[in-house]
Amino acid sequence: MKTRAKCDGFFLPVVVACLLVVGIIVGGALRYFSSATRSADAYLAASKCRLSAQTALEQTNAEVFQNFNAYYQTTPSMRDPLLWFNTYSETSVGAAAKPYVFMREEGINGCSVTVRLTDLTRSQALAIRQFARLTLQATATCDSGIGITVSRRIEETVEFAMRRSPVFNYAYFVNNYGWFQGGGVTANGDIRANGDMLLDGQSRVNGNVYAAVNDELGAEGVITSTARSRSRASYWAENDPRARPTSPTSVDGPVWAMGYEGESDLRPMEEPVNMPFLGDLDIYRELAENHGATIRQKGQVLVDACYSGPGPSGVSDGADAGCLVLDGTSNPVIIDGPVVIEGDVVIKGEIKGQGAIYAGRNIYIVGDVVYDKPPEWPKPDTKPDQTVQNNSGKDMIGLAAKGNIVLGDYTSPSWMSNVRSYITPPFVNAYSCDPTDSSIGYDTVFPGDYTAPDGGRKVEYSYNRKTKKWEATGLSDRRYYQSSVGDRVIHQESQDNAITRIDAILYNNHAVMGTVGACRINGAMICRDEGIIYNGSVRFNWDIRLGAQSPDGINFYIILPLSPVRPQVIAWQEVQIDNA
Repeated sequence: MKTRAKCDGFFLPVVVACLLVVGIIVGGALRYFSSATRSADAYLAASKCRLSAQTALEQTNAEVFQNFNAYYQTTPSMRDPLLWFNTYSETSVGAAAKPYVFMREEGINGCSVTVRLTDLTRSQALAIRQFARLTLQATATCDSGIGITVSRRIEETVEFAMRRSPVFNYAYFVNNYGWFQGGGVTANGDIRANGDMLLDGQSRVNGNVYAAVNDELGAEGVITSTARSRSRASYWAENDPRARPTSPTSVDGPVWAMGYEGESDLRPMEEPVNMPFLGDLDIYRELAENHGATIRQKGQVLVDACYSGPGPSGVSDGADAGCLVLDGTSNPVIIDGPVVIEGDVVIKGEIKGQGAIYAGRNIYIVGDVVYDKPPEWPKPDTKPDQTVQNNSGKDMIGLAAKGNIVLGDYTSPSWMSNVRSYITPPFVNAYSCDPTDSSIGYDTVFPGDYTAPDGGRKVEYSYNRKTKKWEATGLSDRRYYQSSVGDRVIHQESQDNAITRIDAILYNNHAVMGTVGACRINGAMICRDEGIIYNGSVRFNWDIRLGAQSPDGINFYIILPLSPVRPQVIAWQEVQIDNA
């Protein structure tokens, strides 16, 4: 027989040990879950702080830009608008009259957020690329809810810059109502009006059409259009070498920013795009002198940076002083850099170089103006990068006037009979003017009649039978569209046949007006009012080298008017994480 084992004393320690192990496990789990919860709360609080700090920075950037842009809009003629950024401290930035005050202990997402400015640097005032760079720090602090205070600090450097105005991204830009009528207008490029746009059924727009809501004009940003556009294949088949490239550039070619995509979108009710005035020409005078800009012809320097000498009359202090006639019909006029001509400019013929003419009053295009070496874009283009290289050194000239750009012979009776309705009210609306244009007759508000006297004088000529020459013998009242050089000079310089080609970027503070034949404008046309009467057809070929995002775009030393652009973050880092 076997006896029974004695196990009562063994079972109890085992149970106790098991309970102890379970307790340890449960306790560890509770501690783990508690720690995990605390860590999760801290992590969520830290994430909330980071989001709040970033939100504060985005808000600050937007509001600083809004304040700077408002300042620029009210003082667009300033020589250096970025001077606004010269007044700054940890708590504010901007001109003393209109500073932006940084947020102090503002609540965002339940966090307390502070933004301060730690550094500011600026480019040179006359640099092609002008900017102010602000280094901002945003610190956000919040309570995780379990006794842990979390703080995060983000630092970023933001660039506020002046760039070539976006109005140059369009083949045709008008600050009033836009209109393509008469059965023969083509635009190879986007077109835009800071008002309503009317396009008839015979128009072609190989690009997008924009119209803007404009309370000053009472415009709702309506596009009335039966215009057509070409398909990409049809656009290639037309083979206009001056028209911009397509996107893609060929069947298997690359996508090309700002190239024609083969269709036209109508985009009504847009926000207006500000068209900056050509303000005080001092900045352009200084640019011209710094660059050593010139106008030359036949090896002679006609303009050394700036021109304020005698006009065609030869009288040093005459009514046409500071006016210049540039005739490139026999020998090309060579323009290098930005030059300033104090009065009117009368121009025709062949031009070459890369630069711009800034006229203190009007520019008169009295004949064809053609590039010596124009850019060309083959279609389709299987080597677009090579095309960019080929075009980079080709001619590119800006004609910019503080007054008007007048086309054709305005002394001809038919000129006025054709144009009058489009350079007077009610077609032309009254508008506010740049204060610096008061010296050429534009007061605070221009009523809209370009045929009215502007308060200036022009030279009058009479024929001397003895010398058999026309001589300056007097003065008469000048009108906005007329030149100080006198009607005789305009008539004498005007070509017999109608204008058929203008290679230039046209920009002015007031109107482009006049008569042309079957004409091609290769470059861009930007104005406040437009009154062009054409015979047969008119075509606008946008020079894509002006494009802000285009691969063709190059920083030519033309110095076209600048506008503020949206701030851009160029550096970012997190500089502090605190969990207390």
